[in-house]
Amino acid sequence: MTPKATKLGLELKVVLDQEAGLLKALVEAMHEERELLVRFQPNQLVELNKRKELLVLQHSYLEQGRRELTRKLGRELGLDSDGAGLAAIAEKLDGQLGRDLQNLKSTLSALVDAVTELNSLNKQLIEFSIRSVKGSVAFLKKRFFNAGTYSAEGMINQQISTLSMIHNRA
Repeated sequence: MTPKATKLGLELKVVLDQEAGLLKALVEAMHEERELLVRFQPNQLVELNKRKELLVLQHSYLEQGRRELTRKLGRELGLDSDGAGLAAIAEKLDGQLGRDLQNLKSTLSALVDAVTELNSLNKQLIEFSIRSVKGSVAFLKKRFFNAGTYSAEGMINQQISTLSMIHNRA
C-alpha cells in the first residue's frame, strides 16, 4: 500500500467517524421526537426539527467529502469507479486500517437502518394522530354543530338573533 493510499485511508476513517457521530445524534433526536409526539409537545418538536435539519445538512456535507475520498482512494488502490465502494476499499487496505473501515461500514449501515426504522415509526405515529384528531373533530361537529340546538335554525341561534335584534333597537 502506498503512503498516499494510507493517508487517504486515514482521512476517510476520520470522515466516517464523524459521519457515524452525526448519525448517532440523529438517532437520539428521532427517539426524542417520538417521545415529544406521544406527549404532544409541539413547541419542543419545532426546536427538535431544527436540530435534525442541521444534523442532516452536516451529514450531507460529510457524505460529499466521503464520496470524494472514496473515489480518490479507490483510484489509488487500482479499483475502477464502479468498484470503489467502502467494502472493496477496506479489503484492499492492509491491517488495522482495513479492519477499521470495515467496522465503520457496519456501524454506518446499522445507523442508517435505525434512522430508516425510526422515521417510519414516527411517521406512523404522526399519521395515526392526524386520523385521531380528524375523527374527534368529525364527531364533535356531528354531535354539537349538526344538532337541532346548535344548528342555524336551532334554539341557540334563534336566541342570539333575538338578542341581536333587541340590541340593535336599543
